[in-house]
Amino acid sequence: MARATDGERTTSAGGGLAERGLVDYLRILWRHKLLIAVTVVVTTGAAVGLDHVRHRTYQGTAEVLFTVQGTSDASSTTGLTPADLATDIELIGSGPVQAAVVKQLHATAPAFTATEVGATNVAQISVRSASPDFAAAAANAYARAYIQVATQSYLKSQAAAEEQIQEQMIAQQEQINSILATPGSATSPTLQAQLATLEPGLTSLQQQLNQLQLNTAQNGSAGQLVAPAVPDPVPVSPKRVQDAVIAVGVGLLLGIGLALLRENLDDRVRGKDQLEQLMPGIPVIGLIPVIDHWRNRKKPFLVTQSHPRSPASEAYRGLRTSVQFMALESPTKVLQITSPLTGAGKTTTAANLAWIMADAGQRVVVLDCDLRQPRIHEFFGLSNDVGFTSVLLGETELEDALLRVPDQPALLVLPTGPVSPNPSELLSSARTQQVFKSLSAYADIVIVDSAPVLPVTDAAVLSTNVDAMLLVVSAGTDKGRDVARSVELLDQINAPIVGIVLNRDPARDSSSYYRYGHEEEEKDTAKDTAKDTARAKDTAKAKAKDKDKDKSEPEDEKKPAAAVLTNGNGNGNGNGKAAHDLILVQNLPAVEEEDADWWPVGRHAKAAPSPVSDTQSGDTPAPPQTGDAPHE
Repeated sequence: MARATDGERTTSAGGGLAERGLVDYLRILWRHKLLIAVTVVVTTGAAVGLDHVRHRTYQGTAEVLFTVQGTSDASSTTGLTPADLATDIELIGSGPVQAAVVKQLHATAPAFTATEVGATNVAQISVRSASPDFAAAAANAYARAYIQVATQSYLKSQAAAEEQIQEQMIAQQEQINSILATPGSATSPTLQAQLATLEPGLTSLQQQLNQLQLNTAQNGSAGQLVAPAVPDPVPVSPKRVQDAVIAVGVGLLLGIGLALLRENLDDRVRGKDQLEQLMPGIPVIGLIPVIDHWRNRKKPFLVTQSHPRSPASEAYRGLRTSVQFMALESPTKVLQITSPLTGAGKTTTAANLAWIMADAGQRVVVLDCDLRQPRIHEFFGLSNDVGFTSVLLGETELEDALLRVPDQPALLVLPTGPVSPNPSELLSSARTQQVFKSLSAYADIVIVDSAPVLPVTDAAVLSTNVDAMLLVVSAGTDKGRDVARSVELLDQINAPIVGIVLNRDPARDSSSYYRYGHEEEEKDTAKDTAKDTARAKDTAKAKAKDKDKDKSEPEDEKKPAAAVLTNGNGNGNGNGKAAHDLILVQNLPAVEEEDADWWPVGRHAKAAPSPVSDTQSGDTPAPPQTGDAPHE
C-alpha cells in the first residue's frame, strides 16, 4: 500500500480553533460541559453570596414639573427652553436648596440624582438610602426645597423690579409737580412741552408696575411637585434575581472561553478527522467504539466471541476487511500491532482481530511479542508457562508451544512464555526471524502483538520481520505529539505502517446506522451466556474422559498421527469449509512449504479452557488477572 514519505508527510496539532466548524465547536462544548457547568455554578454562587452580605439600598423618587413663572396658567411651559431646563436641574443642587433640605430633614443632605424625563419639562429627583422612609422623605425635601427657593428668588426679583419702577414714577411725579407749581406754567410753552413729555412716561411706568404686580399675583411658583416620593419596600440594590441572571450569562461566557482555551491546549486525540490531519500520509482504517459489554475493565474481554453481533464486533469485521483489501496490493502474511503508549488497546485489537479473521476461515496465529507485559493468553484463557521465549531458548519445539483456542479451530496462539530479562536482544536474534518465517509459511496470517513504540525499542526491532504494521491510538487518551513521535521513530527505520486503528471512537458510538441489525442483541447476549455455561461443563467432562482414556489405553495403541481441526462437532471450521489436516511435526517446518497443511498443536492444547468472555459463570475457569486491561 502506498505511503507518504517523510518529506510528504506533515504533522499538525489536529487543527486550530479557527479551522473548525460549528459542529466541531458544539462537540467541544459538549465535551467540556462539566467545566462550563461548574463555571456557571461558581459565578452564580459568588453573585448570590455577595448579594447576601451586601447592605440593602432603597430609593425614593419625586417628580417636579418646571413652570414659567408669571403666567396665568400655573402648568404652562410656554417659553421653557432646553437651556432653561438644564439650568433648573442644576439649581436643585445649589447651596440654598441644600440648606433648605437640611432644615427640613434635620439631617445632612444626602446625595441625589436629577434627570429630565424624556422630552418633557418634568425632572425626577432620586435619593438612595438604607431606609425606604428616609429615601422618600429626602427626595420630597429636595423637590420642595427647590420649589421654595426658586419661588422666593423669583418673588424677590419681582419686588426689586417693582421698587425700581416705583422710584422712577416718584421722580417723574416730583418733576411734574414742580412744573405745575411754577407761576405762569400754564401759559409757558416750555413748561407745557416738559409736561407733555413727563406725563406719558409716568403713565408707561404705571402700566409696567401694574403688569409686574399682576404677574406676581397670578403665578409666582417655580414648579409643582407632581409625583411625591413614597417609601418603596423593594430594594434597588442588590437585585438578586437580576444579578443571578447576569452571573449566569457571565459564567456561561467564561465557561465557554475556558473550554475553548482548554481544548486549544489539550493535545489528546479526539477523533478520526484529527488523526487524519495529524498523520495525512497514513489512513485510519479502523474505528472501534467503546465496548459497552466490558463491565470489568481489569478483566480481558473478547467481544467478538462473546457478542458477535455487537457494534464493536462489526467494527472489528470492518478492520478485517480493510486489512484484507490492503493485502491485495501488498501481500501481508505477518501483521504487527502496536501503539504509542500503554493503555491504547493494542492487545485487545490483536485478540479480537485474530478471532474475527479465524471466524472467516483464515488460518491465524497470534504471536505475543510483548515480552514485558504479556496479555494475549489472558484473552483466550490460555496458559503462559511455555511460549515464544521457550522456543527461542530451545527449551521446547514450536509445535509444542502453540496453543489451540477452543471453539475456534483455525486460531492458534503462541504466548510469550517466561519473561526474558533482555527482550530487545531476544527479539533481534536470528532464531526470532526463523520463528516468524515458519509461522508465516503455515498460516494465512500471523498477528503479532508487540510492546508500545515510545517506552521501549521492541516494536522497532520487530518491524524488520513483518509485512505490515497497525498503530492503535486511543481517543481521549493518547496525545497527538505521542502519535506523531511514534510515527517519526518508525519512519526512521522504514517500518511498514499501513494504517491507524482508532479505539474508543466517540463518533462511532453515536452513529445511528451503526446499530443496524442489532435489535436482538440483548436476547443473543442471554443466549450466549447459556451457551458458555453449557460449553464449560462439556469441556470439563471431555477433560475427565481424556484423562481416563490416557490411563486405560496402552502406550503403543495411542495414535499421534493426523488429526482434523474442527469447531467442536467435527463438521469443519465453522464457515462451511473443510478443516485442514493436522500433521505432527517435530522440527521447525521449512520456510519453502508455503502450502503445507495446518499443523497440529502440541501437548499444551489439552489444558486450554474456553476463551475469556464477559459471561463466565458457574464452572467456567477464570483466566489469571494481572495488571489493567489495555482497552479501558
